Amino acid sequence: MNKLSQILLSMVLCLPPAVCAQSTAASNAPYPASKVITKLTWSPDIVKMKGCISGDNWPIAWVSDSLQITAFCDGRGFSRQAPDLSLGFAKIAGDPPGFSAENFESDADTPMGGGSSGIKASDMIAIDGILYMFVRNYKLTGSDDFTNSRLACSTDLGASWTWADWHFSETFGCPAFVQFGKNYQRARDNYIYIVSQANDSAYGYSPDIVLARVKTERVMERSRYDFFAGLDESSKPLWSPDISKRKPIFTDPKGTQRIAITYNAALRRYILATSHLTGSKATHTAALGVFEAPEPWGPFSTLYYDDHWSVEDGKDCRTYHHRFPPKWISPDGKTMWLLYSGLDCGLYTFCVKKATLEIAPSEAASLRSKADVTGTFSIVAVDPETGVCGAAVASKYPAVGKVVPYARPGVGAFCTQHWHNPEWGEPALDMLAKGSLPEQVLAELLRDDAQRDKRQLAVIDMSGRAANRNPANADPSGTWWGAVSGKYYACQGNTLVGRDVVFAMAKAYEETKGSLADRLMAALIAGDCAGGDHRGRLAAGIRVAKQGVDGYWLELYVDKSDDAVIDLAKQYAALDHEAKGAWRGGRLPWRGRPGLASRWHLASGKEQGQDALATATPYHQLKPGSK
Repeated sequence: MNKLSQILLSMVLCLPPAVCAQSTAASNAPYPASKVITKLTWSPDIVKMKGCISGDNWPIAWVSDSLQITAFCDGRGFSRQAPDLSLGFAKIAGDPPGFSAENFESDADTPMGGGSSGIKASDMIAIDGILYMFVRNYKLTGSDDFTNSRLACSTDLGASWTWADWHFSETFGCPAFVQFGKNYQRARDNYIYIVSQANDSAYGYSPDIVLARVKTERVMERSRYDFFAGLDESSKPLWSPDISKRKPIFTDPKGTQRIAITYNAALRRYILATSHLTGSKATHTAALGVFEAPEPWGPFSTLYYDDHWSVEDGKDCRTYHHRFPPKWISPDGKTMWLLYSGLDCGLYTFCVKKATLEIAPSEAASLRSKADVTGTFSIVAVDPETGVCGAAVASKYPAVGKVVPYARPGVGAFCTQHWHNPEWGEPALDMLAKGSLPEQVLAELLRDDAQRDKRQLAVIDMSGRAANRNPANADPSGTWWGAVSGKYYACQGNTLVGRDVVFAMAKAYEETKGSLADRLMAALIAGDCAGGDHRGRLAAGIRVAKQGVDGYWLELYVDKSDDAVIDLAKQYAALDHEAKGAWRGGRLPWRGRPGLASRWHLASGKEQGQDALATATPYHQLKPGSK
């Protein structure tokens, strides 16, 4: 292949004959108008990439601050010298209207097979530096059936791909990932969510949209997939490994096709885009629907619904594969860019169009209040060589250091949080001391508990065996809930800003050189620097236990403070105690520095929290503990 061509992209304006289109509660829309987002206004301008030679579909994955990876289909992408490909790849840098792009070579490059006779990428996503891609029109060996979809992953940004040894042969004809932001930050939990129109082909329309999920560390394993199977009596989602038990999350009698869902983190809403039929039997139409919901499974409300959204000189311009890339959503969530393709009106290229949202005043006030506050994250850990164990915690609630973490020398550590029950602290350690396994301890505590679905618990014994329980009935405002376990430790949290919090804690604990107390403090600081609880940190505490010492060997608390973790770290740095080790971050002098991710400039010269956030080890790559 010739030298990759760097193409600086410029804005080409295509001006429709009308003023900006605004959302209305269209009488033929399948759902009522949103009461949260009261208006969607389209810019009259289409931003087309001048350097794009040809192609369509444009699934896009946000890898880092400046990099997105996209796939193009049935075209040359961004190089006139490139051959026409059924599937090719490019790197996108920057934001509209001033972005740049270049093709790159991949072992998944596929010779031209127009339309349904060649594989096409239906979507891509980046998770912890790994790219995942679903392709549609997948043809089994010896078959003329192009209606299957197949999954692949790449650890080198798309240069090479490993293909799953299975495929979807029914229902998920055009799978798309629910997008949660850069490298899957802001994800609601440890699952990947996948939607599709409910038919086998990417070219047909179905009235229904279906949903699947799988743990992030098990994406390539078909046996680990569960399918949305409706809601229970309390409107909580039901999941089944049996695809035949699937239920729709969305229904439009006029049909759905080429679905995309993006989480707008600032507005805490899931934004769905889909095409629908207008009476024509054509594969693509000029119709577009945009909807919002508080959860991936709904309930949905209408933001925009138009049978003729794309019109030029009175003529319908057929468009498809509409999506809102999370990188191109403004920090306040009120500006988004729609990426799409078209067959007419010069739209067979990389097209984006700006959408501006207006929020109901009552919802705007609620969003501000939620943004002003940040929840609970903790770590339990043991050191079998020294017999030392301990736990540390930070939360938006006062005095948590005395009611969440518990530790006992030679036994282990325990944390109870979110609907915490401090009466469980000592009994949990008693059970460990009598030989119960960590899983057995949690099972016994929760066995007759009326609030078992709301608790978050963690326990670890002196052998390093750990167990976690996350809330099954979590508050939907919680943003992210979850846990990560490694060798001799476990980190957990609820109502966090994102999964990076526990990953940063794990990274800091594993890489800090020092005593167990040093490593607990480093982990707590890293979690705080990664954003912590999205409601704030009002209190923090650390407890460390050592054999031969009555009570806690080391205990420090900040019961109420505007910046509890910093204040706790100040106490720790000033403390002269044998529990402290060689970690420079736990010594004086130290100095704080403004900014969330860079607020700790440690005496070693290393910004522990920032480094931990930037290089957080994925859950499935952490060193496993003894289970």
